[in-house]
Amino acid sequence: MQRVEKCRRRILKEKVIVMYRIPKSVQKVLALFKDMCNKELPGLVEGMYLHGSIVIDAYIEGQSDIDFVAVTSRKLTDEDAAILKDIHLSLAETCKKPQLDGIYVQASNLEAEGYFYNEGTFGKGVHNIPVTWWLLKNKGGTILGPAASELPINITTDDLTTYVRKNMNEYWATRVSAMEKRIEELIDYPVQQVEKEMEWTVLGLLRQFYTLREQDIISKLAAGEYGLSELEPKWHDLIQEAVNIRKGNPERNFTSNVERVNATIQFAKELIGSCINSEVKLENYQPKHLKELIDYKLTESQLEFTSHPKDALLACETDQGRSPIVILEKGQIAGFFVLYQGEELSGYTNNPNAILLRAYSVAVPFQGKGIARSSLELLPNFVLKNFPRVNEIVLAVNLRNEAAQRVYKRAGFEDSGRKVMGRMGEQYVYRLKVKED
Repeated sequence: MQRVEKCRRRILKEKVIVMYRIPKSVQKVLALFKDMCNKELPGLVEGMYLHGSIVIDAYIEGQSDIDFVAVTSRKLTDEDAAILKDIHLSLAETCKKPQLDGIYVQASNLEAEGYFYNEGTFGKGVHNIPVTWWLLKNKGGTILGPAASELPINITTDDLTTYVRKNMNEYWATRVSAMEKRIEELIDYPVQQVEKEMEWTVLGLLRQFYTLREQDIISKLAAGEYGLSELEPKWHDLIQEAVNIRKGNPERNFTSNVERVNATIQFAKELIGSCINSEVKLENYQPKHLKELIDYKLTESQLEFTSHPKDALLACETDQGRSPIVILEKGQIAGFFVLYQGEELSGYTNNPNAILLRAYSVAVPFQGKGIARSSLELLPNFVLKNFPRVNEIVLAVNLRNEAAQRVYKRAGFEDSGRKVMGRMGEQYVYRLKVKED
């Protein structure tokens, strides 16, 4: 992480405002907003928090908005909303830059449908973007109310990396595919338009690459510097040009749109491929894995809800219905679980062709790296290959283990409606179809 911090510091020039002070222009807008709210809607806004560019040392005077989350003391009425809309429009007329851009929520349910203001539009919607909530929880700036870190924000780094990987696989992969199909059209665009697309694509993907590698969020410029320090030299001219465009530096490494478009597409395809194609693998347990599993580290809270692999292996020795599986990450054991077929299965499902996932865990050194998500994505194909008659995977998860519930649901498991008793109390039974009957 030290090399990343050095890279980040190098790109902070005069236009970029570091977090140890809030820019005067931002202070002015926030003070006016606070005064207007106190006058028109006294007591309504009880918390005001900043996220976005300001909290990742990337605020650029004259360009950046003020990204905020406002916590209200009550659910907004139509009258409240109308007054807030007028406040925002009036403020936008008074202060052209920077503009407020944010959402209104209640602390009791931060992700419920609520009002938002963005570029002159005041509307209603659900703001369930993990990037916002992760930034607020981990880096949020508190203007009013309790510290941002004390808000009941239900977000993990796994949630963040899962969202980023999905965004890369869906939004970015689709966008790059469309670029590739229109390559002849793109190279005829004005140079400035091509450069804008190049900067947006290269630095946008590098931000996501950084998040997946470092489990953190940084600015586009810092992501560019990170790419220069981490990626192969063959991409350095492209990345440096994207950084120059972002900074307003006229220096260029490419002489034509043809070069820029082709390099951008090839870079994007390679980076997306490297991020999506995880190095996580599932493998049937072998005796060579035993030493690593004996030294396998779990937290006390994990051991409340799952078995240590060495204990699970002892049970496997006396029960042929239990198949131990290791989760490998770059050849190292990152996780473990057992697939079970036997008499106990009937307590979880009426489906004779189901298989029970049990004793699932990810070892402490590998947590926060998306291992759980990756391994569960690989599980259906692994089951089909090794247990061809199985058409459904079931598992039991403790009612108190909300973190595990979220992980399983994101992987496609759903509540079967059945509950069973486990050693630590009542458990939901989840299921996942791996093939149609």
